[in-house]
Amino acid sequence: MKNPLFRSLIVGLIFACVYYAIQIICGMYLTKNYVPDIAGRYTTVDYLQHKITFGYEYSPLGRVIEFSGLMLLGIMVYFTWRFLRIVITKK
Repeated sequence: MKNPLFRSLIVGLIFACVYYAIQIICGMYLTKNYVPDIAGRYTTVDYLQHKITFGYEYSPLGRVIEFSGLMLLGIMVYFTWRFLRIVITKK
């Protein structure tokens, strides 16, 4: 596990997993604490018609771009941390 590229990919995967875990936990929390508003039910009909049963409709390309962005963020964090560690130890 000496290869920095391999390590950076692992950090990117960790970022993606943490992001999706937070999304799932937030969705579970919002679902658990949802209280329907009977008086204002007709004001949100148009908004709700554009949703699917389990959230917004995403294209597969959007998911690929989202995952790639998370991986890139993890790679940037890893190499920044590595660079700063090298700079600090040389002083």
